[in-house]
Amino acid sequence: MRSLKYRVDWCAQYFFDLRSAYIFSRDEEGVELPDAEAAHDMALDVLLDGARCAVMEGSMDQRFAIEVRNGTEPVLEVGAVFHFKIFRQQ
Repeated sequence: MRSLKYRVDWCAQYFFDLRSAYIFSRDEEGVELPDAEAAHDMALDVLLDGARCAVMEGSMDQRFAIEVRNGTEPVLEVGAVFHFKIFRQQ
């Protein structure tokens, strides 16, 4: 009897929670991704979107973090600090 080998591409469910000084938003849906590297890339995109929204709202000092977890444990965290100061009004 011949044994058959099957190639199975596994994807894991990753959740992207947003944390800042004033907000914690827990991702309840998640996204299926092939690996932690893909989750890292997506976390960077989510972080940039969050920073862009804060800038548009006029927030001067913000700390952001995207906490990535799988179904059972933390996988990675990507964070940034956004700060600006106006020295002179025109």
